Amino acid sequence: MRPSSRRDFLGSLGALALAPAALARADVSTVDMKTFTYASPGGKDLLLDLFIPRGATKSLATIIFLHGGGWSAGTRTTGPDFRRFFAQDGFAMATIEYRLAPLITFPSNVEDTKTAIRWLRANATANGLDPKRMGLWGTSAGATLACVAALCPSGMFEGEGNLDQSSAVQCVLDAYGPTFFTLMDVETEQEKTTLQLQPAALANAAPMVGGVVTTDSGAAGRRAPAAGGRAPAGPGVAVPHDDPNSAESRLVGAPIQTVPEKVKAASALTYVHHGAPPFLIMHGLADNSVPHQQSILLYESMVAAGNDVTLRLVDGLPHTFFNRTNLDELAGPFRMDVRTHPASGTETYSVDRAGVFDVARRFFKEHLG
Repeated sequence: MRPSSRRDFLGSLGALALAPAALARADVSTVDMKTFTYASPGGKDLLLDLFIPRGATKSLATIIFLHGGGWSAGTRTTGPDFRRFFAQDGFAMATIEYRLAPLITFPSNVEDTKTAIRWLRANATANGLDPKRMGLWGTSAGATLACVAALCPSGMFEGEGNLDQSSAVQCVLDAYGPTFFTLMDVETEQEKTTLQLQPAALANAAPMVGGVVTTDSGAAGRRAPAAGGRAPAGPGVAVPHDDPNSAESRLVGAPIQTVPEKVKAASALTYVHHGAPPFLIMHGLADNSVPHQQSILLYESMVAAGNDVTLRLVDGLPHTFFNRTNLDELAGPFRMDVRTHPASGTETYSVDRAGVFDVARRFFKEHLG
């Protein structure tokens, strides 16, 4: 699509009253939620919320959600409505806490991720879960953790507890996660001229906190900082990723340009190998926090290793778009540039127009059953 056509398309999204996603939805009140302590590293309890569709008659595939927040903020509730996405579709949804910087540095939060996966497997029978069908869904900082946890070798960053269980997963949804920190400032500068505007319907919408619309005009300023290091340093001022106070620097415990080995250890690209689980990578082209080239880097690395991976670059969407429960109804469907590579197959290119949650739902249904 030519740039002028793309702008016309984005403008039309704000003017059209588009229908909700086509998939019928069950009543979210038919989903039960329980909270568990899955680990207590250093005496700090880490909690996990487990959403289970009521009346399930067979063991459930589980989607494990990892929140964003620059590895130093956010909670297990920082995301969309987990009853709707995707417990009401017949999945168990587990959304976890992990330890936050600056109290810890990498890889403690990846260890928490793998510990949670093993806890869910060890307690699968008691909670009606299928231990052979587990996937990760990470947004922003949580996507970095999901990618590293899924790609790094067995025995690495395992943490403690239930070590007789596997921490492997069957698929990963990576939403706008940083993948190699020291390239981010250069990529941000390169993308300035092509950074898109949000659709009017989204840009003018009421803010959301924890996926819920709020009428509190000050709430947006109190939300967790965007992962990817661009958290505000002051009104209208972003912290460069290379800054000693950036999210990435806090994660590794030093300015990222001074510790290349730590940056390499925290990068998903380091662990890409043939035989990785299927990946869906999604990134908005209005994201001014994490450059979308970070997602392209991971996609192309996965392709080079002969893995099953799909990249969807979504017109008009900013950072943290998966936190907005009503996103698809508000401004979708969205134009997406799609690159798909089946395992050891041939890459294809296409253009799709869809709701982002519908795309995620299809991915989990395909790979978790």
